[in-house]
Amino acid sequence: MSEIEIKTIYNAIPENENMKKYIDLKDIKIKSRNDLVKTCQVFRNPKFETFRIIYMRDNTIVNYESVTSRLPNTCEIFRVRSKNPYLKSIRAFEEITRRMYRLNANGYYLEHNHPSGNAKASFEDIRLTDKISKNIKGFRGHIIIDHGTYAFIEKDMKENKLIVKNNIKIESLPDINSNQMIRENPLLQKNIRCRNDLARLMYDVKHSTHYSSLILTSADSSIRLYQEVPNTFINMNYRQIGGYIKNRCIDTGSTRAFLATTDKPFFERAKELVNLGYASDCLAYTVLNEKATIIDGADKEFVDQDIFKSIEVDDRKRKIEKIYKESSDYIELI
Repeated sequence: MSEIEIKTIYNAIPENENMKKYIDLKDIKIKSRNDLVKTCQVFRNPKFETFRIIYMRDNTIVNYESVTSRLPNTCEIFRVRSKNPYLKSIRAFEEITRRMYRLNANGYYLEHNHPSGNAKASFEDIRLTDKISKNIKGFRGHIIIDHGTYAFIEKDMKENKLIVKNNIKIESLPDINSNQMIRENPLLQKNIRCRNDLARLMYDVKHSTHYSSLILTSADSSIRLYQEVPNTFINMNYRQIGGYIKNRCIDTGSTRAFLATTDKPFFERAKELVNLGYASDCLAYTVLNEKATIIDGADKEFVDQDIFKSIEVDDRKRKIEKIYKESSDYIELI
């Protein structure tokens, strides 16, 4: 794929070498939640989600480990080789317990970041915290950080239940600030929550009729990348196009992709990308009387379609279909 013809008009998140460096937290003192908040701010990352276990000996960090899938919206926590999810979790708990023993640690914190900037604990975050805290002794809390706020999950020892506090404002931030990584641009103030938002954006960013638009947004609908792609871009294999879009999403911490065009052949192919899960939505439009008018959209509006989840489902379905096709009792999957 030649990227020379693709024009990047806006990229919210440039490359930053600081994010690639290992950060040594050994011997740092954590005497309060505020100490933890300040320490964990170095882990803010608007691109992808990373889960960490911070091992403590009394009030001192003795080590930490990180797990990331390098995706903006998910992270595989337990990387233990086992097809059985139950055994996978048990073995992971055992490994962490052994690691605590080797480090002479008597406690631990959990930490992960939300690239969208919304520091609110999800149902999965709470469920995972409950699971780990019940199976590994020494749980002291789970902090979820990003962009000026944090969430904290702790355990009420008397009631033996979790307490969740969301979107707590951070009063003072250290010099490493992921907010500063988001480039200022008029597009930063725009969100894509529906087709009308997309149509309004198309009026603001007029381009040649030989080009169409690729817009990527984060989970909170803010624009992370805007590119003009030649109309010939759509003639490639669907998986190639989907792979390109997925890689750009990874580069920018995006989870949704939108295509907009004035070219009919481009639009017809774009609809299939939505059906396959490689794009969240697409539209054909025209600009008349100083207004961008929607002519047509995908067969179904998938504005909330997370492309990583939809591609994963599509890939899993293909694998299952392949297994059935190779067997004598093949049935068509719906």
